[in-house]
Amino acid sequence: MNTHMFKRVLATSMLTCGLFACSSLVDVKPKTAIDSSTALTSQEAVNAAVNAVYDALQSTDLYGRDLIAIPEVLSDNGRATNNSSRLVAEYQNQPGSHLINWTQDYYGINQANLVLDALPKVTLTDAQRNSYMGQCLFLRALMYFDLMKSYAYMPTAIIPEYNRGGVPLSLSGVLTLPQVLFPSRPGIDEVYTQILADLTTAIDKLGATANSRGPAYATKGAAQALYSRVALYAGKYQESADFATSALASGVGTFQSKTTYVAGWRTAVNPESMFEVNFQTSENIGVNTSLQTTFTTLVTLGNTATTGGFGDVVPTAALLADLESEKDAAGNVLDIRRQLYELGTKGRGAQNIETTKFLGKNGTINLDNVPVIRISEMYLNRAEAYYRLGREADAIKDLNTIRTRSGLTEKTGLTGTALLDEIIKQRRLEFAFEGHRFWDLKRLGRDIVKLPTNLPFTDYRVLARIPISEINNNRNLKQNYNY
Repeated sequence: MNTHMFKRVLATSMLTCGLFACSSLVDVKPKTAIDSSTALTSQEAVNAAVNAVYDALQSTDLYGRDLIAIPEVLSDNGRATNNSSRLVAEYQNQPGSHLINWTQDYYGINQANLVLDALPKVTLTDAQRNSYMGQCLFLRALMYFDLMKSYAYMPTAIIPEYNRGGVPLSLSGVLTLPQVLFPSRPGIDEVYTQILADLTTAIDKLGATANSRGPAYATKGAAQALYSRVALYAGKYQESADFATSALASGVGTFQSKTTYVAGWRTAVNPESMFEVNFQTSENIGVNTSLQTTFTTLVTLGNTATTGGFGDVVPTAALLADLESEKDAAGNVLDIRRQLYELGTKGRGAQNIETTKFLGKNGTINLDNVPVIRISEMYLNRAEAYYRLGREADAIKDLNTIRTRSGLTEKTGLTGTALLDEIIKQRRLEFAFEGHRFWDLKRLGRDIVKLPTNLPFTDYRVLARIPISEINNNRNLKQNYNY
């Protein structure tokens, strides 16, 4: 699998003895580096190697920017401003302009596999071994899920004549070129089965893991929450509902009230986070591609006199209309989530309404921890799952938990398609600019209605293009249709 990536990593490591695949034993420096399987002979080395898997998620191609920003701009939530020319092609859904997470995700998967391979050989306590195994399996599941979202159809909505299967599975680490395999693409269901199996084991192994380190680390509750999301995408609705219930009871993440929700977005760690990617001061992505510069020109709230970022992606008129669709008798917008959007500066061109979900919350411009799973999602996952299971009264109850928290009145009497549409609308409003919208439309098989042109679900551009280098190096790997 993934020959080009491993050749690149191996070649780089021979020069720099970098993140992994060094052929000789070296000291594990820094503490988030993994050098080779021979280095994984102590608890300290394993701990550093696990931290390296977390750090892989910080890549701009992953949660540093793309997995959050690009699903917004590919869909009907985000509009590219052309302030820096970045993400304009993605906004226009041009062929080949999509997610490019293939290499970085497989890089992180290989790191996780190297740790999993080494764990039986290292002297550790049972608690340590279980914790490291659970964390690596959670991270591997997350990265495979992100690959499947980008490069494959979801089990709930498939165009059979365009379907080329899932993504290659590799469950063992690779250190040398002779270890590299050339697998084909397994079926979609096979990959989802593996993802859910990883999460099942992770939940078991993380059972005794303390939550004291915060949402930057995998926990049982985070694994249950991710299971709920994956099961929803896979059409396993009873499992999605059950694991959402377990996640809500886990004690990981704190559901916010109407009066505290917006403030939660102003703190370094969002109190609703069940899992988030943590950035230290030295890991600042910078003014070109951070989430702050991508989403806003503001440096601080309300200050339109000082320009910071580029504001490359701003909310569409349709998203703002949905946020403002419910008002009181005096014409005031009821939805408190609208407070997370405000007028930017004129420093990059036209002045736009921008999201402020990412605004240097860690105390430094362009430096933000990135929520990957928030506890609010569990209510909406369960609401949709209940609807699919015919439990409409339960679905409305969970839906209203989100609505009333958001300052909206309770819905009563909704049924059928109207109920589902309201659940999906609340998902749109709740997770706007958090990287959900494109995937929700894709798993539902819905067309994307947007300017400058619509993107029908039947269009091949719904799937990302597998890197050409991967196709050239592995004759067993089939490219997605029409690329």
